[in-house]
Amino acid sequence: MRLLACGYLACLEVMAQLLRLPSVLCWHTHMDFVISNYYGARCENFSFFAPVLGGFVGRNRRPVHRALRDPRTWFSFEKGRNTITDIDQTTMTGHGTCVAVKVYRHDYKAFLFKDIECYYCVHFNVRTVNVLEKSETGCVTFPTGYTPSLEEACSEMDKNQALITMFNENYVPKNCRSAIEGVWHFAYQNRFSFTGECNHPEARIQSCQEPGNQFLIANQKFNITFKKCEGIKESFEGAKEFSCLGDWFVGKNHYFAVANTKESRKDEKYRCFVRNRDDDIYMGHSITPECSVLNTPENSPFRFRMDPVKQETVNPGCLLPKNFSGEWVNTAHTEADVFINQTHIIETTYPDEGRFRRTIYVCREQRDNRFMMARLNIDGCQKDYVCFEFVPRHHNIIRFRKGREMIKEEFSTVCSYVQFQSGREWNYDLMLAKDPVPVKCPVAGKFNFTQTGELRFETRILGGVTKSPWDHIYCRENISDLSVCDQDQKEIWIDAHYCISVDAYGRHVDIYSDPDYKLKCVGYWKENLKSYLITYDELDPYSKYRCWVYQRADLNKILMSQSVGPFCNLHQTVHGTGGGSAVAIKMVEYEREHDRCPMHFDDGANPWQEPGSQIHKFRFTAGSEFVSASLVTILLSFVVSWLLSRKP
Repeated sequence: MRLLACGYLACLEVMAQLLRLPSVLCWHTHMDFVISNYYGARCENFSFFAPVLGGFVGRNRRPVHRALRDPRTWFSFEKGRNTITDIDQTTMTGHGTCVAVKVYRHDYKAFLFKDIECYYCVHFNVRTVNVLEKSETGCVTFPTGYTPSLEEACSEMDKNQALITMFNENYVPKNCRSAIEGVWHFAYQNRFSFTGECNHPEARIQSCQEPGNQFLIANQKFNITFKKCEGIKESFEGAKEFSCLGDWFVGKNHYFAVANTKESRKDEKYRCFVRNRDDDIYMGHSITPECSVLNTPENSPFRFRMDPVKQETVNPGCLLPKNFSGEWVNTAHTEADVFINQTHIIETTYPDEGRFRRTIYVCREQRDNRFMMARLNIDGCQKDYVCFEFVPRHHNIIRFRKGREMIKEEFSTVCSYVQFQSGREWNYDLMLAKDPVPVKCPVAGKFNFTQTGELRFETRILGGVTKSPWDHIYCRENISDLSVCDQDQKEIWIDAHYCISVDAYGRHVDIYSDPDYKLKCVGYWKENLKSYLITYDELDPYSKYRCWVYQRADLNKILMSQSVGPFCNLHQTVHGTGGGSAVAIKMVEYEREHDRCPMHFDDGANPWQEPGSQIHKFRFTAGSEFVSASLVTILLSFVVSWLLSRKP
């Protein structure tokens, strides 16, 4: 906070900032000639300019302002009436002359004006170069001869009063991209005209940038095309063109002001819009030149309900691999839903409950394992091009990496390896099948494990508490158990507290208990000298997919670590160090006589091998001829022995 108490000079400096003037020239009795630039808001000694500009300064040492010739005129809607306010460096229409100023922030300032015997306290919120919002007191009087401070005069201000929006009549259009960008179909409702919602399939909001356009104004406007709906008399048909005046945030609300380029009536020319960071389906619109009436998009006087629309159509020029077709989950993009057919990739993300963002990729050209795709942007404006490098699918996994988006459709440029920006250390991103088919786990057997980490495996009851109590079993020893013992070895069972007591015949006595976790193996591979495994658990509340790093430490010892989510972090290790590790386990095999749980290990070096191809058959014969000769020899020996055993 900065308090400027030099009265006239202080107001001069801060008002110049408020009005966005390039510079202010002033003279003060205790200072030499001063230039105050609004960028730095500081005064510097320029006494050597005085002789040069002496003829302009005058003998009475009154300030001479070059910017006085360019005052700002503002339009506002106050108390139901159109109001025009002129503000220069020292005065404000209807408020008199500035006598004190207090700067709280660069966009929030308080001024004290004096007009004869009246004092006015005005707080300005500088929203954009074209928009101010003010709150003020009425005429506040003090005893004759008493000069109040700014705090005294402002103490009379009503803290709950609505802000008054002021629009610069000589506005400078701003780029619309930060305020609104895209193409939407919309349904609209005017709460003061009709209670229903007009939903016409041809209603459009279009705000698209044109990169490289030599006419800057083309990127400073957007259009709204209204269509009349049958049965709603108050709906109308027509197109409106708005110039953007800038945007700002208040909490999660995103406000932006506009000016109707086809409207000459001032009270119909200026409008405000509001959107919300967490809800981009609705947009609010004022029906008067006021922003204070917009509290939320849903409760605005005029409400839009919007759906993104793709503006362009791109014809495919290549085909994706056939085994890519289906529904997938992109773990590199907040577990986005992905649908793939032979020519398109459609990615849908869900930033919040009830909202979605959809991006469409169209295959344009392929060389080896690189595919140049045309990307249709989320909000439907111009398209660009991006390169995907795919690893052939194995199990339920597609591994890929994605390059930078480019505006140029040229394979040698878009799919250059430089565009992937991988650096020296990188790994592939993953797309996992949405409905995975379990595969044989690369690690199998019965293991006793110890665990370390922040999110350890805990005891829980799958399916809830049983209806009737189980028989009491006395357990002499409990361990943490990880078992892959089903017939196909496709499920990992984990029990944090597992009873290993056996009866007199060596058989397991606790036949009622279920494991705490049942994980299905859906894929594994080896990358960067690390073995990775993806498991699937329908009951996992955080993420159904989990990434594991595993390694064989000895003949009967295996080390594993589980990630926090489905993403395989490059720096995750089997010891639980590095990024993204939730728990690390050290396993030692302990298979008992009746467990029938053979040990198995596959490091994932060749994830494309067919099931059963790792089984080797050993042949101890030379061929069919040898077999037939052996049979004849055996039969002859039996005949000879029988003949010799006969009595003469």
